[in-house]
Amino acid sequence: MFDALRSGPVAAACRWALVAGVTAVEAAALSVWLALLAGASPWSREAAVGVVALAAALLVGHFLVDLTVNGPAVGFPLGRTLAVSLSEAALWTGWLAVVAALGGARGLFVGGVAFAVALAVQHTAEVDALRGAPLGSRLFDVRTVGYSLVTAGGATAWLALETGLASAGPLADIAAGVGVAPGTAGFAVLVAALLVEHAVGVAIARRERAERTTPAWYRRRSWT
Repeated sequence: MFDALRSGPVAAACRWALVAGVTAVEAAALSVWLALLAGASPWSREAAVGVVALAAALLVGHFLVDLTVNGPAVGFPLGRTLAVSLSEAALWTGWLAVVAALGGARGLFVGGVAFAVALAVQHTAEVDALRGAPLGSRLFDVRTVGYSLVTAGGATAWLALETGLASAGPLADIAAGVGVAPGTAGFAVLVAALLVEHAVGVAIARRERAERTTPAWYRRRSWT
């Protein structure tokens, strides 16, 4: 399977399977994380377990993403992957804390905007780690904006539907119109957003890694 990741239709199918696996792991971990943190004190045992479980799941997810982008030959960059996983778990937890502190539609909007900005920086660091560049070599890559907005928007819709913050809003009306429970609709939106995030992020990282490892003279010749 690993050799098949290098080229051709089989490679594309394997990459999509890994992207789907990463999405499933992260979506399941976020559901457990939210269940543990909902209504819990920030310093409670439940909150600590939720954050640790989320960080561990993100670590597994980033390992699979690294495998998708780089294949098995590069190995597992534990230090960089651990740093990226911990920082992402902190971002999700900080986002939830902001939404809870502000409350209602205001909390969802302010938290969602701040989360999107923070995710763009986070995703830039992830791409740098995957292409073998030092963490912090770039603060922000404009190509991460689109899928960061998708992730933040999907997470906001999921939180609103899962916690009942959207019980009287258009999101709940849409869920009722298609005959599904709000929590189920929210989870479906979250999964779709995460799938877009990982698919686009992997594509960008693979392109950047190819550019980084291809000699400049070959790239110039390829353009001609």
